[in-house]
Amino acid sequence: MDVRNTLSLAGGLLVLGAVGYYWGGFGKDDSPLLNTDTSHLPDYDVVAIDGKQTNELGQVTHTLKAAHLVHYPQRDNSVVTKPLVTLYKDGIATWQISAQQALTSNNNRELQLNQQVLGKRINGQALSLETETLTANQELQTLTTAAPVIIRAPQGQISSVGLSANLQESTLTFTAQVRGTYVLPPH
Repeated sequence: MDVRNTLSLAGGLLVLGAVGYYWGGFGKDDSPLLNTDTSHLPDYDVVAIDGKQTNELGQVTHTLKAAHLVHYPQRDNSVVTKPLVTLYKDGIATWQISAQQALTSNNNRELQLNQQVLGKRINGQALSLETETLTANQELQTLTTAAPVIIRAPQGQISSVGLSANLQESTLTFTAQVRGTYVLPPH
């Protein structure tokens, strides 16, 4: 009786060992616990950005202030948190644009602002712009969006679905569903 219990126990342990060997991973190839592919990871991360870019004459063309920037080399783009962009013409600040987030692409020539995009003219007549997404092209000096836009001025406001702006020519083109109100100034 004592031998039978010992053989049963030994047989049970043998079965458990075999099951553990095949199902427990002892018979499998070694695989790393961590993924070593780093191509999707950022190559740099910057906090509290305050930068400016100048032209060949040394005049400031635009400045960027932001809380955080993360750059991804594989896609050559960056994610910017809480950007504040100031645009300049002939060395004079003309527009200030802010958003909750921005994505840069095309070697930082294109900036797509997202979530609570607010723009305001700094010099000249007061003018403000509100939308949810806005793409700025540095080379062409253009702003475009297909999202609803509201532009406010002291005399009224214009709303539209979509907008195209040329900053060099100081022109605005409203794409669709344009609606405006104009208030005559008091005499």
